Parts: sequence; structure tokens; C-alpha cells
Amino acid sequence: MKFEKLRSKIKKTGLFSFEDIFKWFPESNRQTVKNQLKSWVAKDYLLRLKKNLYFLKETELKDEFILANHLYKPSYVSLESALNYYGIIPDVPFSVTSVTIKKTQEFKNQFGLFLYRSLKPELFFGWQEIKVEKDQFYKIAKPEKALFDFLYLNQNSFGENFPQEERFSFTKDFNWQEFKRYSCLVKNKKLRKLMEKVL
Repeated sequence: MKFEKLRSKIKKTGLFSFEDIFKWFPESNRQTVKNQLKSWVAKDYLLRLKKNLYFLKETELKDEFILANHLYKPSYVSLESALNYYGIIPDVPFSVTSVTIKKTQEFKNQFGLFLYRSLKPELFFGWQEIKVEKDQFYKIAKPEKALFDFLYLNQNSFGENFPQEERFSFTKDFNWQEFKRYSCLVKNKKLRKLMEKVL
């Protein structure tokens, strides 16, 4: 496999995995491809974002949320990043925050810091897909689920002045009924009390 052939496949999105190569070039030898990737990273053609995940350096990353979805699967953008995206909290997070059903994890690369918090499988829902351009999209929590995830995963860190200390700002189309329904999913009294305060 020559670099130009790989480049033609990845130049639109830039992002690809080691296994993607064998979908495009099934006759390729795995050890040879490993050696080629190592060489192309050394030559500064590619960025190695983590084991088996690469980015074509000449391309522009369209949205860091796309990368967040690919770095750790399954996951969707939520918590502070989603709340800021919807204008619910004013402060821009120092990292891209997501939730996953796998263990808590973080990745740091050329594009920043990506944090992943662990949720129970039964609470892993409530996202939507945002299309960036053809064949590029990312999963992000809906506003109501982003708020629920935020309260659920941070319930022990809020002070006496909650929720005023968080400076929440909700739009008219925030679905309070949907948010209220989430309280039925948990038996935790502390979390329910936090949700009641927000309501």
C-alpha cells in the first residue's frame, strides 16, 4: 500500500483506524501496514492519536466532538461540554467531556484533553447525532440528558448554594417534562433532591 492510495481514502475526514485500512485494502499485510504507519508518523504525514487511531496531518479536524466519539467507544459528548454547547452553562470546559459504559478514561493528544465518565448501561441513552458534513457526525446528549448526566455524576460535589452557584441558563424549548421523567430511573434520594431543586 502506497501512502497516496491511503491519502485518497482519508483526505476528506482525516481520521481513521488501523482496522479501516483492511476494509479499504483487504490484501494488505498487517505487519507491513504497522511498519508503514510508524514510518509515516515519523515523517510527519500522520498523527498517532492513540493506539490504532490516526489522523492525516494535512487535513483540518472539522469538530473535536467527532474525535471524542472515536477516541473511546461507545461514548457520546455530555456533561460540561454538552451543557456549554447548548448555552446552559457559560464557562467553556478545559476538556471535551463525554460519558461511556466503559471505565473512566482520559486521553491527551495534539487536539486537547478528552475525558470520559462511566455511566451504568441502563442510563446510556438520550443522545442525538449532529451532522458536520457528509459522512461526518458526532453523538451528543440532548440538553435534558446532559443535565441529568451532570447531576448524576457530580451529585457529591455540589455545595449549599446549588443550583445558583452553577449559573444555569435554560432556553424556552428545554423539555422539563422529559428531564423530570429521568428521576424515575434512579432511586437515589440525593440525586432526586438535586433534580427537584433544578426543577
